Amino acid sequence: MLIWYEFQKVWRKGSFLGLMLLILILNLFLLWYFNRPAEEEAALSAYKTVCREISGMTEEEKLDYISGLEDTELKDELYEEISAVSGYDEYLESVQETAAQLGGISIFQTGEKEENFVSRNIQKSAADHAGMTSENIRWFPSKGVVMAAESQVTDLFLLLSVFLFVGQLITEEKTKGLFAITRTTRLGTGRDLTARLLALLIHCCIVSIVLYGSSLLFAWGTAGLGDLTAALPSLAPYMQTSLEISVGEFLLLGVLTKTVCIFAAGLFLTVCAIFASHSFVPWLAGVGFLGANGLLYVLIPPYSRLNLLKYLSFFGVLRTDEIYGKYMNLDLAGFPVSRMICTWLVLAMGILAGWIAAFGMYCKGNRHNVTKTIHFLQFPFRFCDSLLRHEGYKILIANRVLFILAAFAVLIVWTDLGKTYTPSAGEQYYQELMLSLEGELTGEKENILESEKERFAEASAQIERIDSMAAEGTISEKAADEQKEKWYSQLVFYPWFERALDQYDYISAEGGVFVYDTGYLYLSGQMDSGFRLDLLLLSLCSSLAFSNVMAMEDSKGMWGLLAASRAGRKRVMLSKWLVCVLASAIITLLPWICHFLSISRVYPMGEMLAGIRNIPQHRDFFLDLPIFVFLILAVSVKMAAAQIMSFVILCLSGWRKNYFQTLFLALLLFAVPLALAEMGLDVMQWFSLWPVYGWPGVL
Repeated sequence: MLIWYEFQKVWRKGSFLGLMLLILILNLFLLWYFNRPAEEEAALSAYKTVCREISGMTEEEKLDYISGLEDTELKDELYEEISAVSGYDEYLESVQETAAQLGGISIFQTGEKEENFVSRNIQKSAADHAGMTSENIRWFPSKGVVMAAESQVTDLFLLLSVFLFVGQLITEEKTKGLFAITRTTRLGTGRDLTARLLALLIHCCIVSIVLYGSSLLFAWGTAGLGDLTAALPSLAPYMQTSLEISVGEFLLLGVLTKTVCIFAAGLFLTVCAIFASHSFVPWLAGVGFLGANGLLYVLIPPYSRLNLLKYLSFFGVLRTDEIYGKYMNLDLAGFPVSRMICTWLVLAMGILAGWIAAFGMYCKGNRHNVTKTIHFLQFPFRFCDSLLRHEGYKILIANRVLFILAAFAVLIVWTDLGKTYTPSAGEQYYQELMLSLEGELTGEKENILESEKERFAEASAQIERIDSMAAEGTISEKAADEQKEKWYSQLVFYPWFERALDQYDYISAEGGVFVYDTGYLYLSGQMDSGFRLDLLLLSLCSSLAFSNVMAMEDSKGMWGLLAASRAGRKRVMLSKWLVCVLASAIITLLPWICHFLSISRVYPMGEMLAGIRNIPQHRDFFLDLPIFVFLILAVSVKMAAAQIMSFVILCLSGWRKNYFQTLFLALLLFAVPLALAEMGLDVMQWFSLWPVYGWPGVL
């Protein structure tokens, strides 16, 4: 009963349930966001269709079905997968042959075999794969299973839920001074902590099932999951596994391992929370823990002698798709030990150490309350000396808005700065031509255009000549096609040449300069650059960050003190709004900077002093501003749209006086229409701030 009491003490809080629901919704949204197909990739529904169509087919029939697909990109991807799986027997034979060949190698003609990690690893690999067969191999597309099993976003949300649970279970009670009361007797102390830790374990189990279950449902609904009873090597990415398990068992093992891993992390946070005298220390320790493990996982190369630290770090243990879906042994003093066994040993030791440390801190420690003053941090100013600084501290630090802004900043930079642009052959031709023409019109540039025009005219004339010869019967149709191929390869660039001619005609008639405009078209949104997705992320960020700015004073009954006079109330509200304005401006400027850096690396943007009307798509703009002024105006309007959003959210927060009600309304107003637009219902973008935020691309 005590375990249930500790568990439901947290889960029965409306605020905590609301946060868990929000985590679930964000998990599904980001799963969709990060798995959106690129322009050249097949839609997720295509994989589901394939899973449905091949159900019940033999492996030969599946191969024939894939060979008959019309979608080239999908066909190539699936053909590569099914070809790999069809050769599973050959793969097993190659593992045994490698071991047999090694067994015949001797050194110094003495008959003594070289024994080191590499040789032992080869022999162990052969032994581990010896019992594997292709008996239960039934291929199907791996897209859905991989999407669900390798979702690192879900891993991070699961960890966040543990942060929140430990904060409610330990830190909040210490803040209220209730921690010392629960430690009345030695026996009661042990039972109380045991109940808390088991409640944490139950939380980890429930949230793991809910989050990963939702990921599986999402994968099933979008890309399909295929035959979960088939052997795991039926999926091409997991052919190297030495475990005789089904795809369904692989998914269950992954959820179990992640649950245990997150529970171990929860024990670490619990120890920090029990030890800490300040409420922010567990969060700081958690972030430090993640940062250190992230550096180990990212910076250590896979084949380094230190790869033991890489694969047994927190993020390495969370990669259950690699632990169970691939084959790997770690080097322990020259002997190969299964990564799976090492992982479970590390988890067992981590849980044991965390459990012992938690009991030691809880039973012997004397930090039963949270200190509200910070002695070891010396700031160059006092927060209360300025109302603006004081409100900034309350909003950004106490209300954890800075954490939300930082999380979305990382997401935006990761998404936008990592976006790659690949110019087509035609774009490469246009770029080379326009960079040679940029600037004022000269006789030399006219000669370049005339030369290109004559070259295209010659290609057209040659094609007409060859067609005439074929019509007269002088040459065969096949020979005509072969001769025209050379000239067609030149004419394929003519649409891009027409863009240059369009600028030439405008300059000849109205004056102006040549501008290589592709980069500017991406940056203004005339070409798809993801600005609508940026606005969606900005809407989510602002809703999460600012919905509690006004409501938090009502929840603590502070408005009576803060607003003793009308002037005082106005000053407090103005200070809150100014903090939100600054935060919103920074988070709005960030994606535009990332876009500029990503685009300019591929599409040079010169002639910024030229008038905006030199760009054909902006010739009807009412003012002939310099291009750089136009870009500043575009960014300013984006910031204005963000400020409108922030102002409305603050008004909703003051009106509803409840975080979750404000959050619901804010998401409904600003995020839902954009999400529907991104899912294909484009008309919904007109019911959002997109016409203001993306006005250069809408014109």
